[in-house]
Amino acid sequence: MEAVATRIAPAAVLQSHVTVAGLRRALGDCVLAVSFLLAMLPAGREISFTLAGAANVVWVTGAAVMAVMSFARFVPRSATVNLRTVAASGAMLILPCFMRPISLSSGALATVGLVFELFGVLLTQVARVYMGRSFGILPANRGIVSKGPFRWVRHPIYFGWLVLSIGYAMSYANSRNILLIVVTLPFMVWRIDQEEEHLSADAAYRSYMDRVRYRLLPGVI
Repeated sequence: MEAVATRIAPAAVLQSHVTVAGLRRALGDCVLAVSFLLAMLPAGREISFTLAGAANVVWVTGAAVMAVMSFARFVPRSATVNLRTVAASGAMLILPCFMRPISLSSGALATVGLVFELFGVLLTQVARVYMGRSFGILPANRGIVSKGPFRWVRHPIYFGWLVLSIGYAMSYANSRNILLIVVTLPFMVWRIDQEEEHLSADAAYRSYMDRVRYRLLPGVI
């Protein structure tokens, strides 16, 4: 009987740690990851050994990494979860995923578009390395990161995502893709405002804002 009790105890301990909050967070991670995986599908069908194919490879790689990172996050110290934050965060991330690989660009525009994509992916992933598991979607305090790209701008991941999306729109310059980028911009600004409003309650972040003046691009904004 003692041996049986020893085998059952670990399972009982695991069950005791399953909470509604934990399940809600896991569901949110899954929904976020699936949204990025779906964004890979149109570009994934257009991969080839061409300049356009390379643009699609970069887009698919960026979306795949974001999907994986959706599961590697710390529980925040505090968070703001309401319709406003969900709308801003969701639109900022999901709208560019509706871009489609049609109206292939050529010449300098296609080349510059690929360079933008590569830079966007590189900046985003370098910033994530410095963030570690502090990565999040909704406005939350998972600790203040001030090293690496965060020494120059306060939101390098958002800037990288924007540059990646603009690069893809340049590689496939059509009215649909351009419109999606234009519509995404105000949601990104709205999302940044919400995050900084939340984090400003932390004295460490207020001090960080004093040291790093720019949100997205040094010397510009």
